[in-house]
This record gives sequence, structure tokens and C-alpha cells, in this order.
Amino acid sequence: MWNVTDWLKVVFSDESTFVLGTDDIRVWECRHPGPFLNGLPGTIFQQDNARPHTARVAQDFLRHFQTLPWPARTPNLSPVEPVWDQLKRQMSSCHSVHDLELAVQDLWAHLPQDNIRCLINSLPDRLAACIAAGGGSTRY
Repeated sequence: MWNVTDWLKVVFSDESTFVLGTDDIRVWECRHPGPFLNGLPGTIFQQDNARPHTARVAQDFLRHFQTLPWPARTPNLSPVEPVWDQLKRQMSSCHSVHDLELAVQDLWAHLPQDNIRCLINSLPDRLAACIAAGGGSTRY
């Protein structure tokens, strides 16, 4: 089993939805991870195996990087899910897409790194709990 040092080599990816007012407005922002990953030799890329990530074009791209096998639909394993929850709880009301984007970026930039470290450090326990639950829900 991996230890915390192994998990520090992993670049996690995820997505989340932030709502602007009561309207169902969807704004997609996509950042190509290639240039970022190329600048971090020795890293391992994690993606959640959501349907868009298993498409042929995505798989062709991912072939150029070391990826971490990851079961689909396992948010309790991801250390990023609690970060989204924290950001959404801290989010103030925004009146435009631009303000919403700036607010999310600002909150992300000011995330306490101790919290991130704790989430990474919890990965061995998260995996053990998931295995013990037979892949079912865990306290995470």
C-alpha cells in the first residue's frame, strides 16, 4: 500500500458546479492539463473516470502521462471533494459570472495548505475504509 510520500506525487483533478443566483446557468471552464503536467516530471495524474474522461480523445491524451488507476464514482476517495464543499460554504453571493469566477479563484488561492496536507495524509485511511466497506460508503 502507498504511504503519504507516494500520494504527494499525485496531481488530482476534479470538477464542481457553482451556482449563480437561482438561475440554472452553466459556465464551463476547461484548462488543458498537458502544459501543467509537462512541467512536473515524475508526477502521476489522477482523474475520476467520469464518462467524459473515458472518451477516446481523452484516453489518447492521457496515454502521454502516468495515470493512477481510479474507480469511477468514488467521491469518498477523492481528497478534492471536501475542498469543493469548503469553498461552497465560504462562497458569498455573486451577481455576475465574472464575480463568481473571481470569488472561486480567490478562495482557491487562499485555501489553508494545512487542510490540503491533512486531506492528502488521510488517503491511506480513506482507501482502507473503502476496502473495508467493500467499495461502499465510508465516513469520508
